[in-house]
Amino acid sequence: MKRLIATAALATLVASPVFAQSYPGVPDAGPYLGAGIGHAMLDNSSLDDLDDLGFDTDDNDVGYKLFAGYQFNPYFAVEASYVDFGDFTGDLTLTDGTNTATVNAKASADGVGVALVGKLPIQSGFSLYGKLGAIAWDGDVSATGRVNGSIVAQESDSADDTDPFYGIGAEYVINQIIMRAEFERYDLSKGGEDFEIDMISGSLGYRF
Repeated sequence: MKRLIATAALATLVASPVFAQSYPGVPDAGPYLGAGIGHAMLDNSSLDDLDDLGFDTDDNDVGYKLFAGYQFNPYFAVEASYVDFGDFTGDLTLTDGTNTATVNAKASADGVGVALVGKLPIQSGFSLYGKLGAIAWDGDVSATGRVNGSIVAQESDSADDTDPFYGIGAEYVINQIIMRAEFERYDLSKGGEDFEIDMISGSLGYRF
């Protein structure tokens, strides 16, 4: 899957200018802004271990993004973005019939990314695109243990790094309004542990 996405992204980045066409109401070049919302899914071995221990884990959440870019021509752009992946949780409850112990864990991450975007114009403002970039991210993890509702243990930690991401999507532009459907994969890593986040999103934007 990684190779397929990377190959598609590279193919659009080197797409020949002969595919580029101009359409009424679709600027060939200029800045653009947009925002999107989608579904973020985390794949992480530690979260899988919690699931094996009996935790009720939720590795999906609503994520959102803001992006700004500059379109140099119909087939090439540079784009910056802010992405919030939401929260991923794990909860465990144990009871002996009299006392109840609970453990609640939560992880969250967001970041600022920069990417090269290669587009393959099809017709009438519709195009396919791929992107390759890097994201500078920050992540937080916290866990709280309670017995009969009283906190008995509480821990938190944070991490940050810069890692690659890539994606593919479809875009339609009409009267300078941008509509996108997109799949992105963020390969985050820290301290020898991998955090793979997939995000499927829809976005609206405006081409100036």
